[in-house]
Amino acid sequence: MTGTLNSLDKKGGLTWKETKYRNSLVYFIEAANLIDIYRKIHPKNKTYTYESKSLKLKSCIDFFLISGKFHHDVTKVETRASIAPDHKAVFLSINLNEEFKRGPGLWKFNNTLLQDECYLQLIKDPCILQKHAEVTDKQLLWELIKMEIRSETIRYS
Repeated sequence: MTGTLNSLDKKGGLTWKETKYRNSLVYFIEAANLIDIYRKIHPKNKTYTYESKSLKLKSCIDFFLISGKFHHDVTKVETRASIAPDHKAVFLSINLNEEFKRGPGLWKFNNTLLQDECYLQLIKDPCILQKHAEVTDKQLLWELIKMEIRSETIRYS
């Protein structure tokens, strides 16, 4: 990004002014309900992430945009030195609370069940095939059989 979001984010160089690019970006940010979290937490700080000594210019052109509904979950946002001599890094810490529960994850068949006689009887039951007797497409039938075996295996386990 070649510009800043507001005049507080620039020092030196040409006088700050709104541009079409900046206004389009601000419009998008507002329409998507995003916020510059650094500016939200530090509304009056003059912190810059880019510095050009030859142009006598400092500006804040690096930032995190987050959904407005998550701004209360941010515990810290700060700038720190980086490996780039003319840039600072922006660090963001978020407290991921109970709202973010793990999903069901990836199911993987436990092959030790193949040693379990009760389980083997369950999946050898002809009802699985009879349930889909009207399916003529072999690929579809195979997918349905796998779905039934997976479902029965999860229920059994």
